[in-house]
Amino acid sequence: MTDDLLKALIPAICLERFNQAVQLANDGDRANALDQFHHIFDRDDGQSLQGSVTGEFLATVELQKANCLMHLGRPTEAQAIFQQLDRGLAGQLNTETIYDFYVAYGNTLGQLGQLPDMIDRMAHAMNIALERLRDLDRFRQVWYWVLYWEKQHQAWDLLDEHCIDANGFGLENNDLQLQIIALEFRCHAHRALGRLDQARTGAAGVLAWKRQVPTDRAAIQEWEDFWVSVGGSLDSRG
Repeated sequence: MTDDLLKALIPAICLERFNQAVQLANDGDRANALDQFHHIFDRDDGQSLQGSVTGEFLATVELQKANCLMHLGRPTEAQAIFQQLDRGLAGQLNTETIYDFYVAYGNTLGQLGQLPDMIDRMAHAMNIALERLRDLDRFRQVWYWVLYWEKQHQAWDLLDEHCIDANGFGLENNDLQLQIIALEFRCHAHRALGRLDQARTGAAGVLAWKRQVPTDRAAIQEWEDFWVSVGGSLDSRG
């Protein structure tokens, strides 16, 4: 939707409040931003504005509320908003925002430990990234979050399986970054599942990669520590 059309359909006071709330959120003041989003459609007397606004604008406001709740550490409340949007209103959003919606929804479910539902929502985001946006960077980002939440919740067998899948997609699309992400996460799965030889082999590959690309010292130190944790010697690494 164009800005001119948006202005023609939505009361100016609502747009003004929305922009103020977005600015508060961008400045890191999520609590006041959330309060502002809640009152976008209020009249000066506290009642709701009469008339209609677009479904896209309503969905965008709700999505912003959910994002604020996530930043405020209130994922259960955010999940309730995402569930409501997923019943139909999210379909009013443009393609890029629908992608953002499913990633945010998936991350909320991941934080809550609801891994099957997280994977389902992330699969929607993957499909949008590949089939509608044709954006491998976004596709890779979704894979990262899937593997991240599986690691966070120690779902080692699931993580191991999905690392193989992610690596396969990386090979198919000549995406070395996705292959490295899959290798890093699979090292953790190998270690947790007692496959220390494979964990060492993988860690050696990760360290070799990180020495070849611009990487801060902390990232290299993290993998040197991992190498030692699986029985590697600092004198023989890489």
